[in-house]
Amino acid sequence: MNSVNLEIEGKSYVLEPDTQDKYVVPGASVAYCSEMAEDFKPVVIDPQGHGTEPFPPEFMAYRIVVDSEKRGVCLLYEVYWKRQDCTWRDLNKDHDHDYEQIQIHFDAQASRMQRVIVSSVGPVDCAGHGVEVYSGVTAPEARRVNYSTSPKGPYPWGGSHGQKWFTQVREMPLEMLVFSEMRPIVRLVSCYHVFAGMKRGRPVAMETELDIDLRRLDRGLLERWYYRHAKNRFGRDLSKPFEEPYVMYYPPPEDWASRVAYALLWLFASPK
Repeated sequence: MNSVNLEIEGKSYVLEPDTQDKYVVPGASVAYCSEMAEDFKPVVIDPQGHGTEPFPPEFMAYRIVVDSEKRGVCLLYEVYWKRQDCTWRDLNKDHDHDYEQIQIHFDAQASRMQRVIVSSVGPVDCAGHGVEVYSGVTAPEARRVNYSTSPKGPYPWGGSHGQKWFTQVREMPLEMLVFSEMRPIVRLVSCYHVFAGMKRGRPVAMETELDIDLRRLDRGLLERWYYRHAKNRFGRDLSKPFEEPYVMYYPPPEDWASRVAYALLWLFASPK
């Protein structure tokens, strides 16, 4: 297993590949570098205490996904809570095990940050979830994005051909996002633990930063989330973070109520 040298934002990193990780699409690979993960680790602030009741986050797990063909690099983080207690718009969203994602994308050829992806709030028909994308656009825009997950293999709940769903993507200029050195600042905005990027011009309550341990989102941890968290197994497809909407979700098989609701929404919301 040969290491990979990578230069990003004027600093050199040595990536440790995991060639046995199967949770990526062909043409992509998984690697780790604790120094890089620490340098860009998102700052999570919690001014209203949404992230600490009934438990603060257990940890933040990271993996690096490398697209060798396009020379793209995605530093993917998942913040994990042992328990979520939340009633939102008359909906009971209480459950064990909650996971919320932030991604940082780099152009490996230009050696610079390209975009930041934040798992955020969204419309009710998207189960209250959406995606914030901070990129090279010149003005904010919002759009609905249809997507299909990877099939079973790269994504356990993908079936034979992948699962279809949609979400709202809100794209904004990268310059709008506030950073602490190279670390993007995000804030918790609801009791179901979704984030919003901290926009320039707003006061930053750094005293509310959550102290979250960092660890690897390796095969062992991901398989535990996928297969052993029986009360709320991991529903995210991490296999192709370079494809819009970047953050992809579909409910695990035992969450039949959500699967039925998703199927009906897709049926009625799809273009005729």
